[in-house]
Amino acid sequence: MSTRRWLIVLALFGVVHNALRAVAALLGAPWGFFNYLPLARYKAPGVPEILMLAGVLIVVGGAILVAAGIWRKPDKPSPMLSSAVWAVAAGAGTGLFAVYANTIGSFTYGWTLFVVTPFLMGFISTLALAYRAPVALPDAFGVSILSVALLGGLLLALAVEGVVCMVMALPIAVLLAMTGGAIAYLSQRKLAARSPMMFLVLLGTTPFSATLEHALQPPAELFSVTTSIDIPAPPDRVWRTVLQPAKLAPPSHPLLRSGIAYPLASHIEGVGLNATRYCDFSTGKLVEPVLIWREGRQLRFTVVSNPLPMQEWTPYAQIHPPHLEGFLASRQGEFRIEPLANGGTRLFATTWYQHHMWPAVYWRVWSDYIIHRVHDMVLENVRQRALS
Repeated sequence: MSTRRWLIVLALFGVVHNALRAVAALLGAPWGFFNYLPLARYKAPGVPEILMLAGVLIVVGGAILVAAGIWRKPDKPSPMLSSAVWAVAAGAGTGLFAVYANTIGSFTYGWTLFVVTPFLMGFISTLALAYRAPVALPDAFGVSILSVALLGGLLLALAVEGVVCMVMALPIAVLLAMTGGAIAYLSQRKLAARSPMMFLVLLGTTPFSATLEHALQPPAELFSVTTSIDIPAPPDRVWRTVLQPAKLAPPSHPLLRSGIAYPLASHIEGVGLNATRYCDFSTGKLVEPVLIWREGRQLRFTVVSNPLPMQEWTPYAQIHPPHLEGFLASRQGEFRIEPLANGGTRLFATTWYQHHMWPAVYWRVWSDYIIHRVHDMVLENVRQRALS
C-alpha cells in the first residue's frame, strides 16, 4: 500500500475510533479498548443524545465519503453561494468535532482548542471554497469568519458553551481563523492541499493533539492581581471597616452583570490566626481561613473553597461546561493598609489565582481584568463605609 493510502487509513481510523467511543459513551455501552481512547466520557449535559449522535454520524460519514473519493471536482463549477455554504459547514464541522474532542473527551482547554482549532477551521473552509475554483483573499477571510460564527451558534444550540465564554474566545478565534484562511489562500493551487488525504489528516489532528496536550500539560502558573484605592480616612478606621461585615450593591459593570461571579456580602468569624473570612458570591461561597493578621496593617487569607467563576448565558435553563470546575481558582487574598502623608489611607487588595487555560498570556488579560473589577467593587464598598 502506498504512503498516501496509509496516511488516509491512519487519519480515517483517528476519526472513526473517536466517534465510536462517543457513541459508546452516549449509549452507555462498554466498548472495550475504545474506552481508553479520546472522547471516552463524551457527553454534554442537557443535550438530547440523538442530537449528539447525529453530529457524530455526520462527521464520520463525511470523512468516509471524502476518503472514498466521492468528493470529486464537478465538470462545471457550482455557484459561489453554494460553494460558500459547504465551505463554512466544513470549517464549523471541524471546529465542533475539535471542541468535543478537547473539552468533553480530554478536558483540555489549551493550545489545541484555542489556537490549532480556529486555524484549521479557516484553513479547511478556505480550501473547501477553493476546491472548485480559485478564490480571492477577501473570500477566504469571509468563509473563515463565518465558520467561527456558525460554530458559536452550534455550541449554543447544543448547550456546550454559553455566550460569555464564546465572546471572550472570539478575538483570538477570528484572528487565527483568518490566518488559516490566508495560508490556505496561498496554497490553494497546490494539489496536495486539496486532496482528501489532507482533509482527513487535519481532521484527525485535534483529538490526538488534545490527548497529547492533556498528558503533557504543565502545572498552572500562579498569577497575582493588585488593586488600590485612596481613602480620606485614618488607617485605624479603614482597618476596622475591613473587618466589619459588609453588603455590596449590585455591580454596574456590564461584564459582571453578564454572568461573571461577583461579591454580594462578606464577614469574618474569629480574631487573629483562628479567624475565617466568608464571602458570598453570586455563584457560591468563598471560604478563606486567615494566614496573616498584622493588626492595623495586613490581613492575608488562603482559600479552601471557591465559587464557580461564572453563570453562563444560554438558551437552556443551565449548562455546566467543564471549564467551570477548577479551571480558574483563587488561592490567596490580601488586604494591606498604607498610611498616607495627608492622614489618609491607601488600601490594597491582592488576589493570587491560577487558571488552567492556554495560551495563558491571552486568558490572563481577561482574568486579570475581571479580578480588578471585583476588587473595585470591594474597595469602593470599604471606602463608602469608612466615610459614612
